[in-house]
Amino acid sequence: MKSNERTVLITGMTSGIGRALAHEFAKNAYAVIGVARNEEKLKEVSSELQNTYGVDVFTISKDLSRDTAEEVYQEVKGMNKKVDILVNDAGIGQRGNFSEVAYEKYEDLINLNIKSLTKLTHLFLGDMIQRDEGKILQLGSIAGFQPGPLLAVYHASKAYVVSLSEALATELEDMGSNVTVTCLCPGPTDTAFFSRADMEETNVVANKDKLMAPPEEVAEGAYKALMDGERIYIPGAANKVMTFIRRAIPKSLQSKMQKKFYETNEEKA
Repeated sequence: MKSNERTVLITGMTSGIGRALAHEFAKNAYAVIGVARNEEKLKEVSSELQNTYGVDVFTISKDLSRDTAEEVYQEVKGMNKKVDILVNDAGIGQRGNFSEVAYEKYEDLINLNIKSLTKLTHLFLGDMIQRDEGKILQLGSIAGFQPGPLLAVYHASKAYVVSLSEALATELEDMGSNVTVTCLCPGPTDTAFFSRADMEETNVVANKDKLMAPPEEVAEGAYKALMDGERIYIPGAANKVMTFIRRAIPKSLQSKMQKKFYETNEEKA
């Protein structure tokens, strides 16, 4: 790797917003360390980035839902790499009535969306504070600002990410640190998230042309927000309005409104 090359570590790099962010950082001359569980897809994205932008790309094949955050950190140390930017993008959802979904699915979700994100943040943030430089981009969601029946644990996990990110941003500011934390909170985005979360037949997917943003658009805005040191970045005017309007209405009404997005035509009937 070129000695003057800045490095970003991106979890969940093989698809969706993570993949789009990898392209955004590579386009801006960052070397990329990509983390995901699928080694073949990691190689595919790695080749894309190297061939398109001529940057160095390194891959770590780990399933972060299996408590492997420490292994990722140690592997990066073994590469003798300094991570200038950490992007915690990896995450999953699971649709269904809370009591009817197998707990093991929620355990994987919590391990990935909360535990691995928290551990990676803790590990790499310590190094950044010591150097007094670095940035962290956390993947939250507008789901983190309201309850989500039929996607209850996912919404709760994103509320955690939003809250953690804002708290860390304040701690760092009070320390006088140059390290920043930005929480990306997109609305529905055209990725494989919905198929993996058993949401193919829901109203939000049925109206994807109206509701979903391209991941490339989300990534471009997120990169700028991160560089500008923004605490919370919500892409899209409609998502901003929706987020702030719902703060002014009762939680019970928020829940009913949100549930309609996750229902199917069959359930409505």
